[in-house]
Amino acid sequence: MKKTAKIEPDGNSLLLRASAKRLFESLMEQTADRIYIKDKKSRFIAASQALAQMHGFENRHDIEGKTDFDLFTDEHAQQAFDDEQEILQTETALLNNVEKETWADGTVTWVSSNKAPLYLSSGKLAGIIGISRDITAEKIAQEKLAESEHRLREQNAIMRSDYESAEKVQSVMIPGRVPQIKNIDIAHLWKPMTMVGGDIINFPRNPDNRLLFFMGDVCGHGVTAAFYTVLIKYLTAHSAEVYNDNPRDFLNFVNEGITGRINRGFVTGLAGHFGTRQKNGDRTLILSHAGHRQVLVYRKKENTVELIELPNGTVMGLPGTTASRAKAIDLQTRRPLLCIHRWHRRSLQSKRRRVRHEARNGRRQKPFE
Repeated sequence: MKKTAKIEPDGNSLLLRASAKRLFESLMEQTADRIYIKDKKSRFIAASQALAQMHGFENRHDIEGKTDFDLFTDEHAQQAFDDEQEILQTETALLNNVEKETWADGTVTWVSSNKAPLYLSSGKLAGIIGISRDITAEKIAQEKLAESEHRLREQNAIMRSDYESAEKVQSVMIPGRVPQIKNIDIAHLWKPMTMVGGDIINFPRNPDNRLLFFMGDVCGHGVTAAFYTVLIKYLTAHSAEVYNDNPRDFLNFVNEGITGRINRGFVTGLAGHFGTRQKNGDRTLILSHAGHRQVLVYRKKENTVELIELPNGTVMGLPGTTASRAKAIDLQTRRPLLCIHRWHRRSLQSKRRRVRHEARNGRRQKPFE
C-alpha cells in the first residue's frame, strides 16, 4: 500500500484556513481607514481602531453601542442618521458622499463617505457598512481656491469697469478739439493696442492761434498708461499757454512736469506748428521731438516719399533729458505730411510703398495723419 506524502501547509493555505472572524479582527485593528458597521438603529456594532482613536477611545470595542449623537453635534449626527435610514429603506448604497462633521468643541472636518446595506448570509437586511476618508485638507484647499477665484472675478469686474471708464474718458479727451484751419486738412488715427493705452494726440490752444500739435506715447499699456495721458494732456495745454513758436521749449516744459512722476517709465513725443501760409500756398513746419525722430513727407511732383530725420533728442520723464533742437521743413501745396509713431521700420517701409502706389493710382492723400 502506497503512503501519501504529507504536504506541509504554506502561508497561503494557512491564511485561507484562518477563521473569517480572525481576518475581520485583523483588518479592523490594523487598517488606517475608518470602517464601521451599524445596526438598523444606526448604533455602532463594530468599528476600526483608527475610527475609535479618532473619537478618543483607546479600545475600538468601547465605541460599540454608541451612535453619532454621542460623538458629534446634532447637526452632523442628524444628517448621518437620516442618510443611513434612507439607505435601509431603499436598500441603495450612498457612495462618495461628502459629509461635514461638526464636533462639540466647534471643530469642523470633512469626509468622503461610502455607505451600503449589509445583509446576513440568509439575505436578511441587518444594517449598514461604511467607510470614511478624511478630506478636510482637500476641502479647505478647494474653499481657498474658490475664494481666490471669487476675488479674482471681482477684481476683473472692477478692472473692466475701470477700463470702460478710462476708454470713455480717452475717447473724449483724445484728440479733443481738432482745429479747423483754412487750406489745411487734418486727419488722425488713434488706435491703442488695448481698450485704452498711453498714446495721445492733441492740438492745444496757444496765444497766437498757431496750428500746434503734440503726439506722444507713454511707456506701457492699460489703465496706468491711460491715466498718465491725462497728466500729459494738462501739461501740453499749460505749456501751450506760453508757446513761443519753439516746439523744443514746449516739449521741455512738458518734460519738466512729468519727470519724477512716471514710475519706471518714460514718454516719447513729437510737437510742432505750421507757419503762416505764403502767397503760393506753401508753408513751413517747425518740428521738435523727444523720441519720435522720423516723419514722412510726400513730394507729389517727384512722386516720392521723403523720410526726414530730425536732430537728436531724448525721451521725456527721465532726469537730464531734453528735446531735439527745432527743425524747419518746407511744405508745398498738396504735399501731405505723415507723422507716424510706434511704427516698426519694416512697417514704415511698407507705408512708404503704399503711399507711392496710391499716388500712382491717383488717390488723394490725407494731408496730415
